[in-house]
Amino acid sequence: MAQTNYEWQQLALTKTPLAAQIAEQCDLPPLLAQLLVHRGCTSLAEAQQFLKPQLQMIKEPTALHDMAPAVDRLMQAIEAGELITVYGDYDADGITSTALMVETLETVGANVNYYVPDRFKDGYGPNQAAYQRLIEAGTQLILTVDNGVSGQEAIAYANAQGVDVVITDHHSLPAELPEAVAIVHPQYPGDEYPGGDLSGVGVAFKVAWALLEEFPTELLDLVAIGEIADVVSVAGENRALIALGLQQLRLGARIGLHELLALTNADEAHLTDQEVGFQLAPRLNALGRLQDANQGVELLTTLDEDRAKQLAQVVDDCNQKRQALVQEVTAAALALAQSPAQKDQPVLLLVGHGWHQGVLGIVASHVLQATGKPTIIASVNEGETVAKASGRSRAGFNLFDALDAHRDLLVAFGGHPLACGLSFEVAQTDALQAVLQAAATAQQFDGQTKPTLTLAGELTAQELTVDFYRQLQRLAPFGPENEQPVFLVRPQQIGAVQTMGKQQQHLKFTLPTPAGEVAVVAFNHADWAPVLQAAMPELAVKLDLNRWRGQTSLQLLLEDQRTTGPVVEDARVSRLIAPMFAETAVYVTFNQQLRENLTGNAAGQVVSAHQAQTMDLTDQTVVIVDCPPDLATVTAIIQNAKTAAKLRWLCYSREPLHQAGMPNRQQFVALYQTIRQQAVNLNQMGSQLANYLRVNNEQLIFMIHVFLELRFVTIKGGVLAPVDEITRADLTQTMSYRQRAARLEVEQVLLTSSTAQLQHWVQQALAN
Repeated sequence: MAQTNYEWQQLALTKTPLAAQIAEQCDLPPLLAQLLVHRGCTSLAEAQQFLKPQLQMIKEPTALHDMAPAVDRLMQAIEAGELITVYGDYDADGITSTALMVETLETVGANVNYYVPDRFKDGYGPNQAAYQRLIEAGTQLILTVDNGVSGQEAIAYANAQGVDVVITDHHSLPAELPEAVAIVHPQYPGDEYPGGDLSGVGVAFKVAWALLEEFPTELLDLVAIGEIADVVSVAGENRALIALGLQQLRLGARIGLHELLALTNADEAHLTDQEVGFQLAPRLNALGRLQDANQGVELLTTLDEDRAKQLAQVVDDCNQKRQALVQEVTAAALALAQSPAQKDQPVLLLVGHGWHQGVLGIVASHVLQATGKPTIIASVNEGETVAKASGRSRAGFNLFDALDAHRDLLVAFGGHPLACGLSFEVAQTDALQAVLQAAATAQQFDGQTKPTLTLAGELTAQELTVDFYRQLQRLAPFGPENEQPVFLVRPQQIGAVQTMGKQQQHLKFTLPTPAGEVAVVAFNHADWAPVLQAAMPELAVKLDLNRWRGQTSLQLLLEDQRTTGPVVEDARVSRLIAPMFAETAVYVTFNQQLRENLTGNAAGQVVSAHQAQTMDLTDQTVVIVDCPPDLATVTAIIQNAKTAAKLRWLCYSREPLHQAGMPNRQQFVALYQTIRQQAVNLNQMGSQLANYLRVNNEQLIFMIHVFLELRFVTIKGGVLAPVDEITRADLTQTMSYRQRAARLEVEQVLLTSSTAQLQHWVQQALAN
């Protein structure tokens, strides 16, 4: 069996009275109702609220620490006409936070501008040089969004210049906090926000609400983008913020987003959280990775349609460049991850030279997915000694805790348990690797274990429909604490496996269903093609919609696969040579003479068809050496080999029949009429007779055997003569004819078929 990327774990969903009630009252498929109960719904009312989030689920702004002093200082600045600079961040959460806060301050009459730091010049968070430039340009109050808690030096500088700083942030808190006028943060020590895993834009939204003194529904579209992009929990009020934000996005009211969505494959009127996460967010993130993220704020806030189109194209072009860079750096990083120095490390620290520093986080995610190991990707530019890095982790290893106590080794650091950004002197690389290894030991994390993939249930072919997908979307938005369900599908057959994409890095195939074929797509897994072609797989899939030329159809996104039977290897040959029998295996032969020749000259066992049908073939490599007399015989062997590791097909045929084929009825009639007219001396006239009938000698001999079996003719002394009186009979029912037909059928299936056809036929035989 092929290796899986994950350890599969199937939920033990049960049919409870509550699940049945939810299914009936909410018109939900039973499987999804059971999933709701498993995810914590304890009543019908809870399920109804979950399926239709309401404004009442969103908490008042006053629940956040320091909200009152933050609003007071902002209102003081607004009334005094002070210049307020919104200091943002260059990712999608930071860009949406900045746009939201700027719009809010403009609405209440503030004198406001904004600054999104340059990833490469300023780095993440407050930067003293940037603060100095802003203050010298007239800034009198700095309002941070999606950053600030790690900016002690820059904020101390601002204070020294007589400029106040109001922090709104959500990142993990360092041991020492800056001296700011206010720190609005959901995890402030001793004043934690109740049940809220808000992103930066979520915190900014609460400040905006408090400033406006009314609920700003029109800003929820920005909230949805930032929260989805930052992968925060979608339980509790975040679920309502995102769900209601998606409704706002579907209205298309924000010109820049409308133009950007027009360049994607997303359907704006039916936009989903998945499309925001995989279409919108990456494009906004691409700006900060490669260019100027301030353009993203302009895109989100502009009212000029022409400018919106221009900026949308800039963003989309930037995203395409980002994709190419990610492929290039990921290939180099994966090669480094397999090096002897890294192969046994539980946590990877991969340092490259000249890797584009804007894509390090995405590359870290790709390496994490490919290896299962928490990964930090770092890059140092030529002539520099400080490497910039991004890290991504998985359940079981807290990346922030691993590094937080070792800030002495770092130039800059910030982040979350599962993601971080940092920079460090390249000379500290070995020390950091040792710190990560020690942290893995302390956290009891084994980098060799596979991450867990939870399967929500099994779907039949009948359930693979657009209607089921739409019912599933009622459980959206998906994310942490409400993960998009992954389902098990056990196909009886799969269509031809094809690669696709610019680099042929993706896979696509189809599954038959009663409603028609459903496409299955595996992104960045062209390496799965041989496995999917060679064995019947079980599939772990997410459900998605494909929109193409006005048509909407269900498609499945393949998360993982595992085979449930032996790998089918096409090794068909036209001649046999000794190296083919060097591997220890069970060699099945149908020809007795061949079996005798191989016995003692092949590694492993050389067995007959009968033996292969009855012996234990578990975990064995079974080699079908020659062609069987019929398909039934080899089918019986296949069915006994369901627990074998591999089925290798040599299918040698000394005298294949498929080129000659089966003589047709007219040729049989012509032969009989010729014999009725005159007996034929085969020794003298055999070749001429074959030429006359347009058959070869082998076919002629076969036809004569059929007539002999029917007693239509006799042969004496090489003379073929008719019988005076014959009984009408069906020549296709003779033993000779049936054996030849069986051999031709065998050759069609096992000799002349394509690899895909052979593997499909074997998989069908295994499934029966």
